[in-house]
Amino acid sequence: MEPDHDPQLHQLLREWQVPDAPSSLDRRVLGCRRSWWRFLLTGHIRVPVPLGLAVVAALIAMAVFLARDRGRPVLVAPASARFNLRNFQPVEDVQVRVIRSPYASQ
Repeated sequence: MEPDHDPQLHQLLREWQVPDAPSSLDRRVLGCRRSWWRFLLTGHIRVPVPLGLAVVAALIAMAVFLARDRGRPVLVAPASARFNLRNFQPVEDVQVRVIRSPYASQ
């Protein structure tokens, strides 16, 4: 006889009734429901320490970077000084070389 096909065990399992969970279990497992604004005032979120340190370091670096940039005046050259085409001359001898891909014939 195989251990997976025990007719007495199958009959016993069909007759077995699971007792109901006590009502106090819900309160112990789920806890009391709080409103979202109370969570914002008194709640906490668990974060791994390395991740928390990395976020704090990134915020400090961004604050330092933004504080240093605001102190410097922004110097922008006028558009006429950036694009000077006064001495522009076209190319006299154009030599075009086409390189084909080995996959071009497929």
